[in-house]
Amino acid sequence: MKKNLFLIALCIFSFSVFTQTNSLKNGTFEGRSCSQYCNEQYKGVTLITVKNGKIKNVSFQIIDTVKNELFDQNYSSHFPTEPIYQKQCVEDWKGVQNYPAQLLKKQQLKNVDAVTGATWSHNLFISSATVALKKAVLKTTD
Repeated sequence: MKKNLFLIALCIFSFSVFTQTNSLKNGTFEGRSCSQYCNEQYKGVTLITVKNGKIKNVSFQIIDTVKNELFDQNYSSHFPTEPIYQKQCVEDWKGVQNYPAQLLKKQQLKNVDAVTGATWSHNLFISSATVALKKAVLKTTD
């Protein structure tokens, strides 16, 4: 239940804060997050570069903090006898490769769609990108 409430709050925050990318300041901003998976050893790390209010570059990685290695196309080798985990790794790797390009193209985090079978990587991307974009938002004075 707490995980669902966290996801709902994160989505509302992402939608409300990042609907207009022209309110972003220039620079490169890093976001790190475990999303709702803080009992696991994985962290999403997103770097977002903004120029003239537009997102110009996005990179995303998932780091295994116990093994001190990146989640990549070979990560499934850690599960040689577990085909379900192997398949999940393959699907989530597709997400890791896909989400930065979606954000770059769509310019709005709320429009980044999950890749089928890659919800884990999607949640880590959305959460870490939210942290990065929060740092990029121009402060306005009323």
